[in-house]
Amino acid sequence: MSHLQQAQLGLAAVEARDWDKALFNLSSALRTSPNPAWLIARSKTLLALGRHREALEDANLAWHMAYERNKRNLLVEAHYRRAVAYFRLGELANADLCCIYAMRLVKGHPAVEKEDVAKDLVDETGFWKPTAQEALKEAQSDKINEKSQGSPLAVGQGAPAQAKEWRMASTLRIQILTAMQKLPADDPARKPTTTLKPEKKAVADATAHNLKGFTPLPTEAPKPATPQAAPKPVPSDAPLRLQDFQSSTNMSVSIFSKGVNKEKVQVEFLPFQVSLDPIIYPNGEEKEFKLDLWGEIDPSESKYTVTPNKVELSLRKKVPGKWSQLRGTAQPVNASSVKLDEQQAPSNSKDTQVADVTATNAPTPSTAASQHMGKSVAESTSSKPSYPTSSKKGPKDWDKIGDEDDDEEEAQGDPNHFFKQLFKGATPDQQRAMMKSFTESNGTSLSTDWADVKDRTVETVPPEGIEAKKWGQ
Repeated sequence: MSHLQQAQLGLAAVEARDWDKALFNLSSALRTSPNPAWLIARSKTLLALGRHREALEDANLAWHMAYERNKRNLLVEAHYRRAVAYFRLGELANADLCCIYAMRLVKGHPAVEKEDVAKDLVDETGFWKPTAQEALKEAQSDKINEKSQGSPLAVGQGAPAQAKEWRMASTLRIQILTAMQKLPADDPARKPTTTLKPEKKAVADATAHNLKGFTPLPTEAPKPATPQAAPKPVPSDAPLRLQDFQSSTNMSVSIFSKGVNKEKVQVEFLPFQVSLDPIIYPNGEEKEFKLDLWGEIDPSESKYTVTPNKVELSLRKKVPGKWSQLRGTAQPVNASSVKLDEQQAPSNSKDTQVADVTATNAPTPSTAASQHMGKSVAESTSSKPSYPTSSKKGPKDWDKIGDEDDDEEEAQGDPNHFFKQLFKGATPDQQRAMMKSFTESNGTSLSTDWADVKDRTVETVPPEGIEAKKWGQ
């Protein structure tokens, strides 16, 4: 089980108040990552288990982790957890001071202030001056508690994002200071000893104590490391990997070959071929690579770039248009066989494994040309003209364009067609409103507002100059 899964189990156990399970899972997760939210949750758990000093240490460390990660909301919660822990430990001045730290953060004060506010809250002898009456008056008069629109639960406009945390800290202050009033004037609990930036300690192993009624989850024994299989040797005839991308004027080709020496490699551009010597093949062998092209290029306008992992070719097409493929034979191709496609956006990106084509497998020029011409003639005689389109419905049949316009004009002139389209595109409530208003008004009104017509009878409102009569009159 990963530390993230254990953290989620721990947080869920805190919500369910299953403190032993929460402590075990949160402690396991904190061994991997000192997440401030997990530390705050474990501090709450330790308080519930009566381990107040450990809860304070977790809250202190949570403040540091939240500060390092710039989590202002968690800084507020960490100060509040510190206050609760100090309160349980009987250190009342420290508890009240941590409440003040949390409330000032909510109000927008910096996380680390230049001067600690504590120096203005103690007398000459170092004892705490604030009283419960002052804290109560602040809670009643502060703008964060102003009620709006006469509602007892409404919060004043412009309240900070953590107004709830401010009220919790304010309420805790009143409890702390009320308890402090019962102590002697020179009681040590009246002297603050903590600071805005608490002492930082490492994450404690809070599971060292015995957990009552909880059996830790069994941990899996580490699996023995399996020796990694030796990499398979690359076949001697393994081809280079190519990737091509074309526009109407350029063909871009990436030849994936690691470690090509850009000072040593020689690149020669021919009208129907590109030669690179030497190129490093996947098996590590250095030799010449010839790329026979499907179409003709302009050698003077073609370029190449060598990078650590590949060689990039920028080939300028002699005749603008779309190539049906990258590779071909080194024989001239009739310019008329190139499909002119200047209006089409760059396309045909593909990743292919390319092997050297031997002369024995390559078709003869006469055979290739005859097959190409035969295919072009068959396509021209068996199909209608097709034009580039990005429509999902396919190419447009321009022979039927007039018929479609006539159908659309006929549909637009039909009122029933308009109402059918209106009803079809309406929501269920709008459809009910349309049915009710049309029926009750005898076809004289049509409403789509269900809230308006659901509780009343829609009256018949005939056009001007026409009198509405009941059937049979």
